[in-house]
Amino acid sequence: MEPSSTAGELRRWLTTCGGFIHPFVSLSQGEFGLSAIAQDTIDADTTIVSCPFSLAIDLECSLHALTALFGDATLVDLQSWSERQLICTYICLHWIFPDSSPIPDVLRHLPYLKSLPPADALLTPLQFTSSELEAFRGTNIYGATLDRQESWSAEWNKCRTFIHAVNADWAERYTWDKYLIASTYLSTRAFPSTLLSRSPTLQTTSSSYPFMLPGVDILNHSRGQPVSWCTSYPEGSTQERDDSATISIISHTKTPHGEEVFNNYGLKANDELILGYGFSLPQNPDDKITLQLGGSSNKWVIGRLASGAEGLWNEVRRLVAETPEEIGYEDDLEAAQLLLEMVQKKCDLLPNLPDENDAGVRPAVRLMLKHYLEGQRDILTSLKLHFEKRQEAAVEAAMGEGIELVFDDE
Repeated sequence: MEPSSTAGELRRWLTTCGGFIHPFVSLSQGEFGLSAIAQDTIDADTTIVSCPFSLAIDLECSLHALTALFGDATLVDLQSWSERQLICTYICLHWIFPDSSPIPDVLRHLPYLKSLPPADALLTPLQFTSSELEAFRGTNIYGATLDRQESWSAEWNKCRTFIHAVNADWAERYTWDKYLIASTYLSTRAFPSTLLSRSPTLQTTSSSYPFMLPGVDILNHSRGQPVSWCTSYPEGSTQERDDSATISIISHTKTPHGEEVFNNYGLKANDELILGYGFSLPQNPDDKITLQLGGSSNKWVIGRLASGAEGLWNEVRRLVAETPEEIGYEDDLEAAQLLLEMVQKKCDLLPNLPDENDAGVRPAVRLMLKHYLEGQRDILTSLKLHFEKRQEAAVEAAMGEGIELVFDDE
């Protein structure tokens, strides 16, 4: 028996519509939404959850529903909307009808949406207070949050203006708060549309877009968790996209009784986890920092232990050398000095962690910032050591040529 009515309703709705949740999996309501808990030992290589393509909240589902509600004459205009505008507006329309009136049949996902975390449990940076966001000033998360808010707000305004021409009452209820919640659901629970193919993959492409898979998104993230995605098509089906097909998650590890069943979202750094999902990982080995020289189109993604630094090093060496084909120790010294200064500036820009007793920053937000800063400072420290070794190697090369270098004391 499910511990909450929304969890039970979700399971009934999903199974009635052709989905599947393993009978040993209980949907437990936690602070940040539902989790999948093993009520008995679940063996390895077991299908945990399945969802038919017909239940996916994707471009086709959303466009069909909005056209039915707004009228066939709106199809051309709706086709100019982004995938996020279509999907988020489809979600929002579930919430604009009064409780006393039934919602249209084309809005099919209310049991699923009821199971998602309430607004006050969402914790991406767009749900931060002003003082919490200010604590991230100096990080790439700060600027990315402002950019995202501006972009999503512009999308919402465009959609609301369009809806007002169709139905002013609907437009009145189509608020920014609702659009933000829908957009956050899409951000925190989306999968790439590349999964809706006969060879499902989590790798995005230039034509893929985020979409939602009810039930499948219950499973939380655990780095390195061995899982497989599997699609099943009816016998004789040859279509690339068949709504009667299902997509499943298979867990390849045994889950003991009482333990949570996890998915694996892929290798993600803490800045991506915080901005997109609203959580972080301690000592995240996938943390990274992106560095770009002024006037250059190259963006160098550097990981822990200065992985990926060679491309940046070589670019700077070529820039400072009078003859890029003949780079000497003087060029290496100059390049090392420039890069050490760049690293120091990045360190200086990072904010300090707020005090634990700071009432203006919630503990969960402070923890995300703590995890993020640890990763950034570790990477920058490894870069500093990397370029200092380059500097030492240049000094040794000069000595090998009989030249003793004298540096001014700082």
